[in-house]
Amino acid sequence: MAVIDDFLEDYERQFDFWDASARIARGLLESALASSGLRAIVTSRAKSVDRLSVKLHARNRDMAYRSVAQIKKDIVDLAGVRVALYFPGQMDEAEQVIRTTLDVQHDKRFPPDRASTGPKVGTPDPLILLGEQAASPGETAHVHRFSGYGARHFRVLIPDSRLTTGQDRYASALVEVQMASVLMHAWSEVEHDLVYKPLGGELSSSEYALLDQLNGLVLAGEIALEQLQKAGDARVSMADTPFRDHYELAEFLRSRLSDRGVNVTDSTLGQVDALFDYLSTEESATASIVESYLDSLERDFEHRPVADQLADLMLSGDESRYKAYLRAMETSRHPSNLRRTTTASLRANAPRTLALGEFVTAWVLLETLLKDILEVDKARLPPLPVLFRQLAARELITSEEDAELRIMRDLRNRVIHGGAADVTPESLRESAAWLRHLTRTIELKVDGR
Repeated sequence: MAVIDDFLEDYERQFDFWDASARIARGLLESALASSGLRAIVTSRAKSVDRLSVKLHARNRDMAYRSVAQIKKDIVDLAGVRVALYFPGQMDEAEQVIRTTLDVQHDKRFPPDRASTGPKVGTPDPLILLGEQAASPGETAHVHRFSGYGARHFRVLIPDSRLTTGQDRYASALVEVQMASVLMHAWSEVEHDLVYKPLGGELSSSEYALLDQLNGLVLAGEIALEQLQKAGDARVSMADTPFRDHYELAEFLRSRLSDRGVNVTDSTLGQVDALFDYLSTEESATASIVESYLDSLERDFEHRPVADQLADLMLSGDESRYKAYLRAMETSRHPSNLRRTTTASLRANAPRTLALGEFVTAWVLLETLLKDILEVDKARLPPLPVLFRQLAARELITSEEDAELRIMRDLRNRVIHGGAADVTPESLRESAAWLRHLTRTIELKVDGR
């Protein structure tokens, strides 16, 4: 059909664009999932021309394509990313990572009768559905006993903030992200290729029954994976030997927070890899040390992830600890740190680097003063809002200074945890000057001058 041939010729010319779009989305998700301590295999592809041709001719029987524009509107999986999770019990948390990293336009859960948290997409490819199949003459249609394909699909755009210089054109590419367990992805590939691309005619009822049995084994395997995850959590939580990697630290945090009634799947743990690297340099990457901070966490994990809060509690006004944590942040796998470093970029960023150092130093001096004048544990500081309330109660800061100090705290959190890329060096230097002035003002009030 001429309209399909025209679309395929156009797609062949744009194949590199779609392939690059998928690779960029894959890299961002792979880094974000790893940074959060979620084990997954992330792959990407641009749809092959041959497979696309087969799909278009099959869909044309129902769609009756009349224009290239109609095909473009119908086919939305030219660029695809597959997320295969080791542990299906981490699906909710992984979804939050996807939503935080990419701009989700639509989502769909399978089986389709499960509730979805966002707008629905159109009817998916047949590969994601298991229904009753038409029987061959003389045979009875096979009725599936299991739920079939279990996954979550997202159609996403790559945010401009995630793209580097020269990648702006990929912001318009719609990418489909398919997330399921490693076992479910394997089963869906077998099921799809046998049922919807048969080379030797339609499958028999016996073959459908065998596929259904395999689906049951996959579902049982997912239950086993969830039990394996829980067993690993228990092992890591009981041991007082150093965590082997940031994945073990993440499992420990999930287990311990769950014991405290915290549902971490509603948000994410944050950059656990940076926290682990910092703890390792401080020789503090053990369950007993980390657990001692957990009861001091604020429950606002959606805005302040667990890893960020733990790091804040551990830094405790110690400049050497701040520097160690900032070094760990620089090597984090998180997408916000995936920027290519060149001589030109280092030269351009030199004023910003100096301003960041000036701001951090001013903040540390303020924290050090707070430890000296307030009745707190010298080894660690309570959450900063607690200290601010103590300052206000002792009339060491005015209400206006209190409000400004909370703004400075938000800036400090962005600086330390990698979210201050849009703050100019001038703003950082002005903020540092204000902090130094406030520190001196508090000192004078304490001395009675």
